[in-house]
Amino acid sequence: CSLLAASFPSQTFFSSQGTYQDQQSTYYSASQASLTPTCRVSPKGPSDVAKILAMATQDENRCQFAVRTGGHMAWSGASNIGKEGFTIDLQELVLEDGQARVRLSEDKAAVSFSAGVRWRDVYRVLKPENLTTVGGRIGDVGVGGFLLGGDYILNYEIVLFNGTIINANGSSHSDLYWALKLGSTNYGIVTRFDMVTYPQGPVWGGSQFFSIHDAPVLLNHLVAFTKNFDKDPKAFFGLSLAWNPQAKDYIIWTLQTYLKPVPYPSPLWDDLRDSTAKPLIDMMGIKNLVDVTEEFKEADPGKHGRSRWLSMTYKPDVKFHLDLHAKGVELFEPYHDHPGVHWAVSIQPIPKKFSGASSVQKRGENPSCLKQETGDLWVMVITTDWLDPADDKVMNTNAETLLEWAEDEARKRGLFHPFIYPNYASGSQSVMERSTSPEALRKMGVISRMYDPKGVLNELWRGGFKISRRGELEGWVYDRVEL
Repeated sequence: CSLLAASFPSQTFFSSQGTYQDQQSTYYSASQASLTPTCRVSPKGPSDVAKILAMATQDENRCQFAVRTGGHMAWSGASNIGKEGFTIDLQELVLEDGQARVRLSEDKAAVSFSAGVRWRDVYRVLKPENLTTVGGRIGDVGVGGFLLGGDYILNYEIVLFNGTIINANGSSHSDLYWALKLGSTNYGIVTRFDMVTYPQGPVWGGSQFFSIHDAPVLLNHLVAFTKNFDKDPKAFFGLSLAWNPQAKDYIIWTLQTYLKPVPYPSPLWDDLRDSTAKPLIDMMGIKNLVDVTEEFKEADPGKHGRSRWLSMTYKPDVKFHLDLHAKGVELFEPYHDHPGVHWAVSIQPIPKKFSGASSVQKRGENPSCLKQETGDLWVMVITTDWLDPADDKVMNTNAETLLEWAEDEARKRGLFHPFIYPNYASGSQSVMERSTSPEALRKMGVISRMYDPKGVLNELWRGGFKISRRGELEGWVYDRVEL
């Protein structure tokens, strides 16, 4: 930190300074904010990141570090570190021209943005042009972690372990481009993303809140929605069965969007339009997409508490999700009177259209084990939140117990799928091993060794989901010319 302070005196902050405290306070989860790095450094551009990373990884300086973009990952250590290291905070990062953080291309076909922005920053630039891009549904989520657990990228600007800045895309460093689609913290610090834009006008969207007694009706709707998605893939429907500590009751929170200004479009909403399930609170309407993402943020009950998220994937099944919630009631209900305790089991569909051989693959395949022939799937996330550090053990243990029960039961019922969605996962989960094929994982390890031969980032960069580097070279030969 003394070296960083000497090189970046106005961008390096210690615990007694207000900027350090402000950055700590804006993590989504108090489990992250409770970690206190020796210092925090805020690079202004890619060249700053390159210099910082080169300093941290030099043999004479080697120092552990974390990288924070939006800070939305819930588990402790995902993007922060304790006294043993320092945190690189990318929230002030700008593009290479030193001015903008989000920039639309001249032909408006692509948008570029720094890794430190949040989705609301991107959407607000695109909104006046009636454009959007594929991003997070909550405006407050950072782009960096979200996009290193997914797809839809034209180009990554990335700083390698030694401070070299390169671009990875379909024609340059294409192997790295492939790996970064599930890259996490294995290859370098991405400083810029370039993404395709799409025309987008007003949408129909928002939230509805229902009585827990409507769960069977809404889950059956989600089964039909998932099945019919191929007929009209312009929609989103997710739901949470949640304990609401304010109301002291269970509720259902649904998040819904249709990318045209058409309420309850057919066929996706046919069975819900005249359903017996009537919302207790109805926030649906014709809006712009920015407003919808901000509403979703405000409705989130868990922000700034101590948090643990765990995820799994399974075939759509109403009874299984009802049984999962019932098991959660058994585990968590004894602690409902503890400060700030909130928990939920939430699901969103992965229609077969989005698995494997989808339109995404026109920009190259990705390492994911999702295949179209698997059929429709649901991604489930267990979210737990609480305020008292004394409850850390019981809340974490119960969340893990619920996930273990869910995975065992899903296997017994023939519903289990190994994929773990990285953006909903915890650091304790085997995301890389479960979400890729053995061949893809081995290839990712080889690519990691190409761009970081000594495994410096694996050793020093805390957080994210790491790739094992043992034995990955067998059967793979790469030409290093492009390096």
